[in-house]
Amino acid sequence: MRFRFNGDADCPDWILAEIYTLSRLSSIKLKLLAQIVCQGIITPPIQIDKVDKLFAESKTEANINITSCISCLSFLLSSATRFNCDSTALHSELQQLGLPREHSTSIRKVFDEYNVSLVETFKAQSLKINPLEDISAEIDPEVGCTRIDLNIQGQNKSVLITENTLDSLLNDLTHIKKVMSELKGS
Repeated sequence: MRFRFNGDADCPDWILAEIYTLSRLSSIKLKLLAQIVCQGIITPPIQIDKVDKLFAESKTEANINITSCISCLSFLLSSATRFNCDSTALHSELQQLGLPREHSTSIRKVFDEYNVSLVETFKAQSLKINPLEDISAEIDPEVGCTRIDLNIQGQNKSVLITENTLDSLLNDLTHIKKVMSELKGS
């Protein structure tokens, strides 16, 4: 079976196993745990001390592996966000996996509450490149090439480029800049 929250792929077996564990929690504790997980995804790390306080008084949930619950919720919420799954589909698919309706509703509410922040967090984390700190270029008359000096994360790199290669590189970078501007505008 294919699930939209997982990019129209089958659900991993370990998630199926953890759905049972999540269903043993109360729907209120599941909602609070999901909120802590979302906050941890947005501003890492996940605050384990809050999780410990949440489960400190409960004796019925003493034998539940909280770490696996956190991992499962993190996967579900992150995947649903990455694959642009709407909350209605997530709610329905969680029930198909065996999570009770109240529990699915709790996760859906948390997903609705944090979805915009999660999307912004994942956008900020994607397509990262090494930050270029400094660049200089000069023509080396001895070789007849252009020497480009790059400072990337404190490391100096030098590159010798022929005139034709430099023109081609400049054209490619101009085209890429134009495409990125178009994507940013849409």
